[in-house]
Amino acid sequence: MNRFPPLEDAKAEKLFKLAKDHYAQGNHIKALEVIQDLSRSAKGNDKNPVAYLHGTIFRDLAEKTESPDLKATYLLGSVEIFTACRPFSALATLSLFNLAQLLDSKLYYKKTLAQANEVVGSAQKLEHLRHLVETAESKLADFKNGVTHLAEDSDDNSEEDVIESDDDAKIESDFVRGLKSYWLGLGVDKRRDFMKVSIEGFTSYVQRVYGTKGRDALEEVLGFVRKDKRWRLWVCRSCLEEFSSAEECKNHLEQEHGAGFQARVAIALAQRISEAWGCMITSDGGWEPVDTLAAVEMIKNRFGDKKPFVYENGWSKDLPLASANEERSKLLREIRLLLVTFCDRKILSRSVTKWMVDRVVNYLEKLGVSKHSLTECGLVETPQSICFLGCPQLNQILDLLKRIKCERDDATELVCRAVESCYNGNLVREKIDFDMKFSSLLLDKRLLLGKIGQFDEEGAIRFLNANAHYAKANAGGDDIISWLTDSGDERFQFPRPLKAHNLDVWMAVLGAVQFTCRTLGTQYYAKRLRVRDFCEVLVGAMTLCIGEDERRRNTPDGQKKKYASLLCDECEKKHLVTDADSSIATRLYCAAVVDILKGEPHPKFGLPELEDCLNVIRDHRNVSDDVLMNSLNRLKSVMTDKVPLIDSKIFLVENSRLSLINDLVRLSVFDYRSYIIPPLKEFLLEGIVDLECKAKLASAQADRLLEEEEMKSQPKKKKNNSRKDELAAAEALKLLSKNGQDKEKNSGSKKKRRRNKKRTSTSMPGTLDQNVERVTSPSPKPGEEDSMEHDQEEAAKDMQNMPGEESPSKHLEPAHVESPPIYNSALAMTLKALCHILKEYLVQNGNQFYDHREERVPCAIGNFFTAFVSKEMKKGLYSCLLSDLLSSIEEVYSMTSHAAELLVSILESWPCWECLEIESVVTHIFTLEGYERISCSTCKKKPNYPEQSSYGIVMAADSIRDLKCTFGDIKFEDVLKMIRMEDKMLCDIKTGGCGKANFVHHIISRCPPIFTVVLEWEKHETEKEISEATEALDWEIDMSRLYEGLQPNTKYRLVSMVGFCGEEEEYICLAYKKNRWVSYSHEASSAKEVVGGNWKSVVTFCGDRKVRPEILFYEAFQ
Repeated sequence: MNRFPPLEDAKAEKLFKLAKDHYAQGNHIKALEVIQDLSRSAKGNDKNPVAYLHGTIFRDLAEKTESPDLKATYLLGSVEIFTACRPFSALATLSLFNLAQLLDSKLYYKKTLAQANEVVGSAQKLEHLRHLVETAESKLADFKNGVTHLAEDSDDNSEEDVIESDDDAKIESDFVRGLKSYWLGLGVDKRRDFMKVSIEGFTSYVQRVYGTKGRDALEEVLGFVRKDKRWRLWVCRSCLEEFSSAEECKNHLEQEHGAGFQARVAIALAQRISEAWGCMITSDGGWEPVDTLAAVEMIKNRFGDKKPFVYENGWSKDLPLASANEERSKLLREIRLLLVTFCDRKILSRSVTKWMVDRVVNYLEKLGVSKHSLTECGLVETPQSICFLGCPQLNQILDLLKRIKCERDDATELVCRAVESCYNGNLVREKIDFDMKFSSLLLDKRLLLGKIGQFDEEGAIRFLNANAHYAKANAGGDDIISWLTDSGDERFQFPRPLKAHNLDVWMAVLGAVQFTCRTLGTQYYAKRLRVRDFCEVLVGAMTLCIGEDERRRNTPDGQKKKYASLLCDECEKKHLVTDADSSIATRLYCAAVVDILKGEPHPKFGLPELEDCLNVIRDHRNVSDDVLMNSLNRLKSVMTDKVPLIDSKIFLVENSRLSLINDLVRLSVFDYRSYIIPPLKEFLLEGIVDLECKAKLASAQADRLLEEEEMKSQPKKKKNNSRKDELAAAEALKLLSKNGQDKEKNSGSKKKRRRNKKRTSTSMPGTLDQNVERVTSPSPKPGEEDSMEHDQEEAAKDMQNMPGEESPSKHLEPAHVESPPIYNSALAMTLKALCHILKEYLVQNGNQFYDHREERVPCAIGNFFTAFVSKEMKKGLYSCLLSDLLSSIEEVYSMTSHAAELLVSILESWPCWECLEIESVVTHIFTLEGYERISCSTCKKKPNYPEQSSYGIVMAADSIRDLKCTFGDIKFEDVLKMIRMEDKMLCDIKTGGCGKANFVHHIISRCPPIFTVVLEWEKHETEKEISEATEALDWEIDMSRLYEGLQPNTKYRLVSMVGFCGEEEEYICLAYKKNRWVSYSHEASSAKEVVGGNWKSVVTFCGDRKVRPEILFYEAFQ
């Protein structure tokens, strides 16, 4: 940004510096607000730096967002900004290329090449854009050859793993429960009165909390709604003009902000078919082949007798039909189907119907029926005329219709989805009215009953009698408290300026609309004009030739001039009278004549220099008349076909423009209710909390007076409050225990029998002391010790005897305060990878974990994944469950710090499902079943070996690295195959074999959803060796290259991997989600680092961090 000189206008330069500062601080919305002001005032060269910053912000937003819809929207906005400013054509090319990659769009690859050719200073800048140009050309070649590209699977992980966030699993707090209890204690009249909100009191609250800025914003809202009697309005974010209807807003955007066409363009654009033609095409009647010869005779006779045909919805039953002509019937059905499709998508132009009718007229004129006769009969105004044609003519029509495209991959659908998301965020369900004196806000009385189902998209305001309005309102529930304490989505917070609402998306969508209009104006409008001019040249040339024929007939002995010579003379005349104003028209005329004389199959539509054209024309002045006439007729036919095709493309672009402008209008809607509801909730919540506190204070005072009178001698018991983190963990543990009890109750007598079995584990590490300082109770005073001891014993009994609940210790043993939870990064990251892979499967079957209390490891695994699925995985509980699982594995298996060994321990000890019909997780997801076969090269025996099961394959990392370095460009699966080729088996002598070693054939009988590869490392590798080994890995592998018995191209993709880095061997987990790779490390598994969007970024990451991948989880994606 500093490469630009200061803006010429001092005031503009000050604003520009402010915008740059906001952008540098990451505040894109405020930067765009300033840019809006600058765009209206900047002039001349000052526009360039502003446009550069504007487009750069959009590109930055596109890079940062995870939503493909928003990414496409921002990129389209940047394309328009950079395209409109010619010095930044290279950046426009880059944004177009990014769009093409995002959509895998042939359209945008073409636009990338076209824009690259227009880059200012192409000799220098095309070198910089060479990669983009080469890639675009390669992609277009693939499209031409029919090569399709598989888009990357987008993990349907719209929500983060439960371990990472527990926002959607909030446990109702004591605060909310207390408010609900207080609310239910209020009388019905008080509850109804609560729904009447004093405007004066609300305004005072806003003044106190938000200051003068907040008060001014609220008064502006109240002034608007009092005047207009509605909450919703349409606001142009560009000039802040307000509108009362969508139509007004749309007209304003089209006329003032480039979201519509200029008058000259609108006049020249194609015309859609009439409504009458549309009804006739979509009609169920007709579309049967006509007996052409009999119908021609009927037309001749009726025309002589002046008897008109009778039509019903455009179809006449008077015409004779051709019987048993299946081929024509089939062609007519195909034509009708295409025409109906074009009508439905609003891309059928009048030029298409005119083109078809012209074919009918030419055909019937050869049979002796004039166009005048057809007009008199009304056949030229109905699609029934097409039914006269024979198979060759119908095939011509069908060929043209098939060339008309019905869709345009221009990202309009993605932009519409992005707008839909933003629009839904501004919708409000609650109606808010006013009393007759405009002194109170009247809340929606449905809030007293529960949640409101539908959104109120009207936003009308009523002025009501408050007492009568709430007189019969049902006030029996406590849902109003849930509404008050639900903060909701406050992306646009009061009292921010209204123009900032969705400003980034609004400006980007406006840019998308403007770019669509630019495409229509500069591309299709210009092309249509070129076609029109070329057709005029053809008509003029044909007129010259016809005139020469007439002259020859009138003067048989006169000198004959060739048609080519006549055209040459005409060009010379135009050259002599050409001035600055007519030079382009003359060049276009001469260029068209060149195409005619050279017999080009298609017009070039070039604009060469005039002298160059004249030299070519002079060299071809002796072209024979027959050759020239053939060229004229051929080009005329080509141009006749081009017009309907261009018009259909124009309608496709126009449809995109209409969709985008309608979405921009929706995005311009602002509902003041969404603006004031958050502070309104705060105000009401403060009021009810204040009332509750006063009630508690009064109750406490009464209790104290009673105690003073009746219990003066009884000492007060002391109780210590637990810390917040301990309470959260305890609540989660209680929920886990409750889940276990529910399952016990549902298991019946079979479960009860298992309850009496003795547990093998005797203790478990602490569950509440992770990251929590130990709280020590104060020493009891003399005389209080026995009392406190008695209280503790009674409390313990109460905990054990609570109805419907069991102590958490029945499922998770009591904590030892002295032992802090232990942590193992290998286990933590392996579990993280498993959660990423198994999430959907566990959610479906997570409530089916069998109770394995007598078996330590399955019990710990079951507890961990039960908490994961039940969305109760708090941070403290996560540490405890992780520590418990590690200690249980250590008791059963030997101590290990290797992720691969821990993975095997977990899979081997995985708990069974309660429901026997459900296949085991390990069997269903991970187990690979296959055979090893040999075909002895000596004795030709083929011994059968039993089927074997495994979880994957184990390979030495150094072997993979060495092979990759040796062979260079070799795929990962081929490297694995070459390593496995070293495996040999002896031809079994016991079964009659010869004992010779033979190569092993690996045949698979069951291909699991997850294929696991384990890499063994020496742990003393250099950074270069680690990088080389990682580069040998691939994101995608073909399992049919590794195992026989599979279909070709059985593809698996890497979705997660676990590896260790550095000398400390700290483990991390890499997972592919939401079209990007993220890294998890350390115990705080919610902390993640974005690695990148492609595999190359993962390779770079592993090389930089010295990460040695140990476990690779590949997932089937076909």
